[in-house]
Amino acid sequence: MNRLELLYGYQKTESGLKVYADMHHVNQNTMTRWIRQFLLHGLAGVRHRSLNHRYLLNTKIEAVKEYQAGFPGEKIIEKYDIRSLSQLKQWSIQYNNDELKTKSRKRVRKMGRKVSFEEKCKIVQWVLDHDNDYQGATIQFNVSYQRVYSWVHKYHEAADSWEALKDNRGHRKPQKALEEMTEKERLEAEIKRLKKINREMELEIAFAKKLVEIRNRGVKRPDDIKRFKN
Repeated sequence: MNRLELLYGYQKTESGLKVYADMHHVNQNTMTRWIRQFLLHGLAGVRHRSLNHRYLLNTKIEAVKEYQAGFPGEKIIEKYDIRSLSQLKQWSIQYNNDELKTKSRKRVRKMGRKVSFEEKCKIVQWVLDHDNDYQGATIQFNVSYQRVYSWVHKYHEAADSWEALKDNRGHRKPQKALEEMTEKERLEAEIKRLKKINREMELEIAFAKKLVEIRNRGVKRPDDIKRFKN
């Protein structure tokens, strides 16, 4: 499930946020942040950002200064649209060491180890649940940044399919398999892809209407997540 699907499901359920988040193996704070980002920034606030997203140096410094001054980390990452609390903490360390720069952080290379298909799925799901926190995943699962990035990228490239994480060494390449598909199989694959796109468009339209409805209420706190299900 992507973020919009999870938020759409939460709107339809009678379960509380914590119960719903636990049922879908998502951190409650992450769900709360997605809702607030939607309320404040609309669809742009909950779409997956580019894997190569960059932040201005001034943005990093301002965020770090507020964090070191004692402001809540969750509030800061919402304010500056930072992908995770781990990212903010990393900037804080770099700032203290006079190493904070505009380019992305240096990736730490780790010795490779054999990772099963099940563990790859677990790692990718963890990254998705933690707003693309690749650095956090390297620490949590003891794998390299590059491998985590590659698995998540493969997952998204295959239209969010876990099959893309299977080890295909010794088997036919995906491109060759596609070439050997029958016309019927190719059409079925294309229909499946178009249905996914159509589903995403329907969700975006529904959420765009929901946002207009919420904002027309004229409440004093635009980030109040209790409004989301009303």
